[in-house]
Amino acid sequence: MQTFNQLRTLTGRIIRQNLTNADTIITVIAMPVFMLLFFVYVMGGNIATTGAGGAQAYLLYALPGFLLLTMAMGSAYTSMRINLDRTSGFLDRLHSLPIARWVILGSHVLASVTFMLMAEALVFLVGVLIGYRADVTVSSALLFVGLSVLFGLGITLLAIPFSLKADNYASAGGFSYVLLMLLFVSSALMPTTGMAKPVHFFADHQPMTPIVNTARGLLNQAVAVSQHTEWLAAAWLVGAIVICGFLSYRVYVRMFLTR
Repeated sequence: MQTFNQLRTLTGRIIRQNLTNADTIITVIAMPVFMLLFFVYVMGGNIATTGAGGAQAYLLYALPGFLLLTMAMGSAYTSMRINLDRTSGFLDRLHSLPIARWVILGSHVLASVTFMLMAEALVFLVGVLIGYRADVTVSSALLFVGLSVLFGLGITLLAIPFSLKADNYASAGGFSYVLLMLLFVSSALMPTTGMAKPVHFFADHQPMTPIVNTARGLLNQAVAVSQHTEWLAAAWLVGAIVICGFLSYRVYVRMFLTR
């Protein structure tokens, strides 16, 4: 019970920091909403999707990609928060207290995934308010939430080694640009078929495309997604969690638990 209370306290502290920091709110929530509105109402009518043309057709196609993009943008602030706790000495102070060691880093992981899901839900709500309507069942909606949790967990665990190794707060979130690049050069915001051949090949064979396509199929039953794509998305997500989790644990142990 004491360990649970410690986890809840530390997790609540990080979530409150995120919710009361204007820069975090602007970047993780306001910016994805602005990008969604810009792409739908400024560019959406000029982007050919698999359905009918127009802004609403583009919204139906692109919203799942924007939801994952929102979570990816949140990963930078996860890295920055952990780095700030390290460089300010807060993590060292926590290690001097009778706190379960897994709770210290686990609170950052839990807070990160929770905040990402909150931001994703707000962007989804905006999508619904501007006309997103899809054929979704309760089971597929729950599966989409599960996919979002795995995605958030994977990119959070990816953020930890960078956050612990970075020299300062400003450079800790630099890795997130790679995530954003992978999402932009995927099927998240537009079909890959119209891309230049080398880019098309890369987009079709990098991890974000099957993940986005699976998310799109879960939020809209009218979109056909092959089992191969679903299994590929699951493999990428589970693989990222296992590999990044192992690397995060190794870095954390070397920095704090072997001194």
